[in-house]
Amino acid sequence: MKPSTILPPLARSLSQRRTLVIYIIVFFLILFSLGLLHPDVRSESAEHLSRFKDWGHDQALNLFDGLEDERWASKVKGWLELEDGGYVKEKKECRGWDPQVDEAMDPEGCLKAKQYRQTMRVLAREELGKHDRWWFTRDHNLDTLRNMTRCFLPVIDPEFMPCPEKPLIISGWWYTAETITGATTGEVIWQSSVVKQLKQLGYYYLAVGPYVNWVTVAEMMPDVYHLLWNSDLDTVTCVTDPRCVAKEHYMPPEGAEDLSIGVSDEERGVIPIWALNIVDYWGSRPLDIANVNYWWNHTERGEWSYHPLGQEWIATPWPLPGGHYHLPYSIEDECLKAPLIPHDERKNAALLFAKKSSYFHYKNPYFPPSAFWTRLSHNPSYDLLCTAKEEEGKPLPDGLESMGYQTKEEYTTLVGSVRALVGMGAPPISPSVYTALCQGTPVVLPIFTEDARMDGWHLYGSSSQHGPAVALGEPYVYKYYSKNYTQLEEAVERAMSSDIGRFIPDDMKITYAISQLSKYLSRDLKKMFEGVLISNGGRVPRLAKETRERCYELRRCSAPLGPGRRPAMSRLRDASTDG
Repeated sequence: MKPSTILPPLARSLSQRRTLVIYIIVFFLILFSLGLLHPDVRSESAEHLSRFKDWGHDQALNLFDGLEDERWASKVKGWLELEDGGYVKEKKECRGWDPQVDEAMDPEGCLKAKQYRQTMRVLAREELGKHDRWWFTRDHNLDTLRNMTRCFLPVIDPEFMPCPEKPLIISGWWYTAETITGATTGEVIWQSSVVKQLKQLGYYYLAVGPYVNWVTVAEMMPDVYHLLWNSDLDTVTCVTDPRCVAKEHYMPPEGAEDLSIGVSDEERGVIPIWALNIVDYWGSRPLDIANVNYWWNHTERGEWSYHPLGQEWIATPWPLPGGHYHLPYSIEDECLKAPLIPHDERKNAALLFAKKSSYFHYKNPYFPPSAFWTRLSHNPSYDLLCTAKEEEGKPLPDGLESMGYQTKEEYTTLVGSVRALVGMGAPPISPSVYTALCQGTPVVLPIFTEDARMDGWHLYGSSSQHGPAVALGEPYVYKYYSKNYTQLEEAVERAMSSDIGRFIPDDMKITYAISQLSKYLSRDLKKMFEGVLISNGGRVPRLAKETRERCYELRRCSAPLGPGRRPAMSRLRDASTDG
């Protein structure tokens, strides 16, 4: 009798696996078809069907890893891994991840398991609310943390939501927090636009301050945040404090005392220097156009930076020189909601652009004298309106009467109802100019010298009230020399006769703003840092001489972290071990 052919155990196993994979796929497709065709299955069993598909998907993924034919296995893998509008697979290192089990059971190497645990710890801390914090940010931060946990759930969880790998911006900048209150300063208008853009790109932000709270949250969420935002002052505090910045990145400023001497390794900071990003409305300006000798004891002309790694780590709303990252804002969406009033239906009036009556009392020799505004208010051809807040001891110039405080919406409507917005010298660079242009209202602005320069840093310095706007030119922006009343009067008359329609500069349109933010978020900061190290002989660059000392002398920087303090994650690990 002919002996039967017996396959070796391994071959039999591979054959059985291949057959089982085929069965699972066929069964998966049948169930999927039923789900599409049968209304009862769609309405009553959708959740169970979804879970079964997830289970079958995971089983097939586990099985094809052992298939001998790699080409056939990759074909199966291609059927199962649908990304666009289809199934989002669980990463191999996170299979079996379950947030309901003890943290000790989390799969080793599963990033989102770490992210979930870190987020939940910060959430619990925020709910307890016993730490020093900005009270008005609490609800926003709680909602953000709760919603963000969905990013880190298993893909089979019905609450799971795909997100960027590290979806969080931790901001300790006051003006980011003020977006929650609806404040209307230029810094807040910029940040309000940016945080809306972040949301459109799938990112979240926490507003955590003051300084120690920001540092603590950053220490607790190293695997969650994409980058850290803060002011120049708090950044200088951290990078020069061995208990804040990572041990390997601490470097005393030029000629300064090494504060790391005597600080134990357990107390050394953990925040990487490359993750520290500054958001600043004005940027790090040179001595030529700013009082950096007063604020920072920096007396050298030319470029410098209060971030040791350079101005590439400083984001501003303007395309400033020196390598700053241009992170523009856009008021396009809000502006377009307001109806455009035709030119011939507008008030025969110009609106004087000044938020406070104290602006008219600045001892600035370049500003137009108060008498200019008295004379202009008496011009019989049109009315001169004003909304400046009248401050005690700082009366408005004779002839001016304030309409009083305007909400953001009221001010936008008012700007769109007049025929010109007229600048008197302050504030230097304000979003109100762009609000006016978007509402079809030309702007009149002073230049402070007859030969004012409009190139490089001079565009953002003291040559005019709003250099970037002045550079737009007529018919959108009309300029006058601040000491020439005739030029002022002629500029106002020309502006009031111009019908410009809506105007939004190309670099302030929402499409451009989002593209810039997307590029900003996609930068490899760690790789950029490595490039800086190479160019600096392998050493972390030092902060400019005396900048830290001057910051503390003027009491602008936050107090360094005290002796005995350890990074938050270290304390949590110890508590977990003790338990």
